[in-house]
Amino acid sequence: MAFRSGNTINGREGRLFFEGDEVAYTKSYEATIEKNKTEVPVLGRRMMGHKTIGASGSGTLVVYKVTSKFVRLMADYVNKGEDPYFTFQEVLDDKASGRGTERVTISDVNFDSAKVAGLNAEGEVLEEELPFTFEGIELPEELAEGF
Repeated sequence: MAFRSGNTINGREGRLFFEGDEVAYTKSYEATIEKNKTEVPVLGRRMMGHKTIGASGSGTLVVYKVTSKFVRLMADYVNKGEDPYFTFQEVLDDKASGRGTERVTISDVNFDSAKVAGLNAEGEVLEEELPFTFEGIELPEELAEGF
C-alpha cells in the first residue's frame, strides 16, 4: 500500500489510563526505551563494535493541575516510605487514519519527581510535569492491520 498523508496518526486521538482509570487531564505523554550498550573493540577494525546488554525505560507525563494525586504520592513517600509502582496504558485510535487501534501498556512505572507547589500570577493554567521510569512493556501480538 502506498503512503498517504491521511494515514498519519493524530496524537490527540489517544487516551491514557493510569491503573485502569482514564487520565482525562493529560496534556502529553511519552515513554521511551533506551538500549544499554557496551563498546566491543575488535582487532582489525577501525570502527568500535557495540553489544546490547540491557535496556531501560523512562518517560514523561504532563498533566493539567486538577488533582493533588501526584503531590500525595510524593508526600506519602517522604512521610511514610511508601513508593508504589503503577501501570499506564496508552490507546491510540485515530479513526481518520484508517490504521486501527494501538495499545501500549507499560508496567512498574515509578515517578521520579513531582511539583508539590506552584502559583502563577499571570493567570495561566497550572501544569505538572512528571518524569518516570518503567520496567515492563506489553504490545498485543495482533495489532490492527497497518500497525
